[in-house]
Amino acid sequence: MTAMSTVVANLDGSGYGAAIQTPSLHPGTFSILMPWISGTDIKNRMCRFSRTAHIFALARDKGSGTVVSPNSISYPMEVADEESLKKGLEKILRILAAAGAEEIGTHHCKGKTLNVKKVSSHEFERFVIEESSRSLRGLSVPICSAHQMGSCRMGVDPKKSVVNQMGETWEVEGLFVVADTSVFPTALGVNPMVTVQAIAYCTAQ
Repeated sequence: MTAMSTVVANLDGSGYGAAIQTPSLHPGTFSILMPWISGTDIKNRMCRFSRTAHIFALARDKGSGTVVSPNSISYPMEVADEESLKKGLEKILRILAAAGAEEIGTHHCKGKTLNVKKVSSHEFERFVIEESSRSLRGLSVPICSAHQMGSCRMGVDPKKSVVNQMGETWEVEGLFVVADTSVFPTALGVNPMVTVQAIAYCTAQ
């Protein structure tokens, strides 16, 4: 990540929302995120790759998923998480326009874009509100998941956690889980590298 904003990272006052980030995006990744409108459209988008800024919203999940078997994974989107992403998207469109972007758009399957330089402020506002209000469900837009957390969560209650505060399993005395993101009690909403290092160090002691 080259830059990050937390302007909508605490929407509800309890630390849940979305971080706005700018990734290092390569042509292959860029191409799979683009909406499919036509061959000509995707070709034109790829030709503008070197002049395209990409920003995304990373939500701190309130919802959770379950893995019953390799063939049974459930990861439904919580309403609050969808709202966090929508708020992030609205800010992203405004950031791009404020930074001087000539054209703005999203990865939504409809592929709508807006030439900021050729429209009125009213048309700009309408576009931003419409695009950031669209549903993010039903494969209408690429939703990526990274840094899965909490599958072997740490806690104080054996009924709600797998390991205690020291990283020792409730079921087997003396068995410690070498820390990774699985022992997190909840999602962080940011890159977990430093947190993993800290928990691994403390557990190893």
